[in-house]
Amino acid sequence: MPKPDLHLHSTFSDGLLAPEEIVALAIQAHLPAIAITDHDCIDGVEPAQSAAAGTGLLVIPAVELSATHGGRSLHILGYHIDITSKRLRARLADLRSARLERARSIVDALRADGYELDPDDILRPSSEGAVGRAHIARRLVEQGVARDMDDAFRRFLADDAPYYVPKPSTPAEAAISWVIESGGVPVLAHPGLSRVDDLIPALVDHGLAGLEAYHASHDPGTATRYVEMAERYGLIVTGGSDFHGSEREGGPIGSSGAPDDAIRRLEAASIRREGSR
Repeated sequence: MPKPDLHLHSTFSDGLLAPEEIVALAIQAHLPAIAITDHDCIDGVEPAQSAAAGTGLLVIPAVELSATHGGRSLHILGYHIDITSKRLRARLADLRSARLERARSIVDALRADGYELDPDDILRPSSEGAVGRAHIARRLVEQGVARDMDDAFRRFLADDAPYYVPKPSTPAEAAISWVIESGGVPVLAHPGLSRVDDLIPALVDHGLAGLEAYHASHDPGTATRYVEMAERYGLIVTGGSDFHGSEREGGPIGSSGAPDDAIRRLEAASIRREGSR
């Protein structure tokens, strides 16, 4: 049976498909549940929920937050967050503004070196959601400057590339607390990709409630390791494809899924947090 896919990106961040299109794909794949986990943006949740109404597909409100701990980068997924929270929306708006300024700096540096890029055209997605390096990389590919997305990142945008600009960091403990304050359940995204195993105990102390053991980048051995780690710390095991609609990131929708009990456990944890607010 198809598993819930709890890690999907839409056009409200760096995905290529609109929330409604993702819902259509999920229904076609007979998925029982999905989560739109756009970077620093929750505006894709309501369109997805509206598109799924009456279909039997559950759309869990969610978000993905970039964070740091001990100078290292990681991502926090927040499930069952209150998307009407003004405080959360204000925080996410600040993060998107910082993303936009970072993207402008990258585009300005590329233009200064002779690359003919239209900043308004590239950054237009920011009017609806979160803009990121993927938007710039896609335009470099479209213009023939780069062969593909991997080439664009490797030569221009990766952490060690000449046009890399660091983005302002959010402490992991803050990202976790934002999710909890909004009634949500904080989960560490793709820990095998982030390579932060040694940080997990400290994150648990700050309120981390789950591990994304199943992910497109995790082989079976890696997934098993994180399932065992989740059991050791009493964490919820989740999973998702990290679908972006492109070949560079994640896998096909439904290719990596959460265990059958993940939906129940996430909902139960959310209800407990809601009751304690």
